[in-house]
Amino acid sequence: MKIAYFVNASWYFELHWLERAEAAIKSGHEVYLISTFPKVEIKKNIESRGIKCLNIDLERFSSNPIKNLKTFYQLYKLNNKIEAELFHLITIKPIILGGVYAKIFRIPFVVSFVGLGRIFKNDKKIKNKIKFKIVTNFYKIIFSGTKHKIIFEHKDDYETLKNHVNLNKNSIQIIEGAGVNIDEFKYSKELSENNFSVLFAARLLWSKGLGDLVKAVEIIRKKNITIELRVAGISDKEDPDAISINQIKKWEREGKITWLGRVEDMYSLLKNSNLVALPTTYAEGVPRIIIEACSVGRACIVSNSGGCKSIIKDGHNGYLITNASPEDIAEKIIILKESPELREKFGSISSEIVKNRFNKDIVIEKTLSVYNQLLNQELK
Repeated sequence: MKIAYFVNASWYFELHWLERAEAAIKSGHEVYLISTFPKVEIKKNIESRGIKCLNIDLERFSSNPIKNLKTFYQLYKLNNKIEAELFHLITIKPIILGGVYAKIFRIPFVVSFVGLGRIFKNDKKIKNKIKFKIVTNFYKIIFSGTKHKIIFEHKDDYETLKNHVNLNKNSIQIIEGAGVNIDEFKYSKELSENNFSVLFAARLLWSKGLGDLVKAVEIIRKKNITIELRVAGISDKEDPDAISINQIKKWEREGKITWLGRVEDMYSLLKNSNLVALPTTYAEGVPRIIIEACSVGRACIVSNSGGCKSIIKDGHNGYLITNASPEDIAEKIIILKESPELREKFGSISSEIVKNRFNKDIVIEKTLSVYNQLLNQELK
């Protein structure tokens, strides 16, 4: 079977979907990736795994209908060449454009909601309300009928979306996160000689909560408590919510953060950190960094959002921050800093949770099962 993944950014596919696509190839499928490829090295890496890459002109945050129609027509021309038998659509714009295309031409498709996105944030602005209405109306069209499966990373997103869109229960599958290689991110006790450090590793977006985390560390330091805030990530210049590199450098000059840039060896970074914080404020999936941190055995402080609370239980294997205020974050950091035993307990429990639920082998098996279900449905 020819499977075409349609994703808005190739770097995102490389980070989160490469292993699942490789598993599909090993299962006998021919795999294509339709995306944007601004970095040649990312395209080369993906192609080296046996995946055929097809470039499409897609502006992730553009609402211009003419540009979006041009992208849709380009998708039509691309698929005339490859004749995909199954689409796997990831991120909002590919879900809408690919979903409409698949409906028109009666091609089975899988949709993965890796979080519902900031459009489902409780934003009262008129512009956001209009976008919300447009997106949910497209979802109503796309998810009518059969020949599709919808994968959610956690139940909260499913419960939220079904309040706005009629979803066929038989089409729903919960697959928790991207999964991690537990042999690569193996459990490791904290290195006792470390200075106490909190790690933030994610895309540099304001809605990921880095600004509040910086304020929290300032509150802690005013209490004469020594702490290092280490920040790793990439600046997504296309995203209107991006924290600029100038702001990051300013925090670095002021001594508020230790800036690490993009880090390839995430295991070593986690192993040399004491705890991980991600006070995100929007409806995202299960954050990969939190799964990796839990696998390594690091205590986590996260926001009380669906994706985070599906792996972290408050007071059981980490802390959930309901309002994600700097004061609340600071309080929880201090508690964990002063209790190495509690950090170790949280980390040990988290590592077992990852083995049982977030192991990449489980995620891959469930994803391939979804493809087979649709294929079998077509053959009947």
